[in-house]
Amino acid sequence: MKGFLTFIGVLILVPVIYLGFFENVPPAHIGVKQNLWSGKGVVEADYGLGLHLGVTGVHRWYFLPARTHFINFTSERGPRDDVVQETDPLEIRTTDGNIVRVDLTVSYRIREGLGHLIIAEGAQQFYRERVASVVTAVLRSELPNLTSEDLQETEKRTRRVAEILPILDQKISQYHCTADQILIRQISFQSDYEDQLQEKQYLRQLANLDQALTKQAEEERTVNAIDRQIQAAELKLNQEWEKRIQVKKSEYDVLVAQIQADAAVYARRTRAEGEAERVISTANGQLAVEKAEALRNELRTAALDSEGGRVLLALEAAEQLNLPKVVLNSDDPAVPKILDLDSLVKMLVGVRP
Repeated sequence: MKGFLTFIGVLILVPVIYLGFFENVPPAHIGVKQNLWSGKGVVEADYGLGLHLGVTGVHRWYFLPARTHFINFTSERGPRDDVVQETDPLEIRTTDGNIVRVDLTVSYRIREGLGHLIIAEGAQQFYRERVASVVTAVLRSELPNLTSEDLQETEKRTRRVAEILPILDQKISQYHCTADQILIRQISFQSDYEDQLQEKQYLRQLANLDQALTKQAEEERTVNAIDRQIQAAELKLNQEWEKRIQVKKSEYDVLVAQIQADAAVYARRTRAEGEAERVISTANGQLAVEKAEALRNELRTAALDSEGGRVLLALEAAEQLNLPKVVLNSDDPAVPKILDLDSLVKMLVGVRP
């Protein structure tokens, strides 16, 4: 129960402390604190986004916009905003006597760290009007230094605006603000001068067109000359490369012919050497064969000339002998008897010489 009561007490005390002792400065704002009891008045400090110590009843808080402020001199009205002021277009008389309506925008902001001075001077509600009044006065006094022609030329107009900006910044610094930019959006002359201006602009555009056409013709001549130079250079390079290619082709043709001739000579020489080697090898082989054959015959003759050889020859002769019929005269004493094999062999085969 005690813990629950403590929790309830914390839930009650936290919002009370938050609301009673702290102040939240919202985004895009400058917080300014004032002491109500001490007599010190506004605290000389600007407070940014977040929580800051501020006791209810002791301190009083003021909030100023930290965003960029805009003063629009225009006939078109937009949605209201606490940092946007809109007024009629600025009418000025140029040095050459023309009345000009200028639509423009001036942007400014509160100087960093000086917002508390606006509150201290009590200017929270009307510092914007003071700044707008000074801006209008400065523009009315400085812009007329331009002629009608100057206003039409962007470079001169921009340069003059850049010269006016530091003057404007110095003037509004008394209200603790700083000028950021001056942007001229539109310039309108009186109707009769507008007609003259349009005619002049038309003639100027015609002159510019003539200049452009003249320059175009000059550029075309230059381009044509360059084109011819490029074509000549290309033709020259093509001829040079064609010559180089022909020279290289001739060199390689000669080299190929030489290689082919060397290859043919090598082939014929190698073929002739091989043919000669084949004939020699064939002859040597034939000689070896004939020698072997002679040796075989010699060895055969020697073998057959022996006793065994003769027996072998006799056996072979006997095997090859084909006498279908032998008639022996038994009355002839020279005819051996059938049972006398030695005499019969001698008669049929013969004896060794």
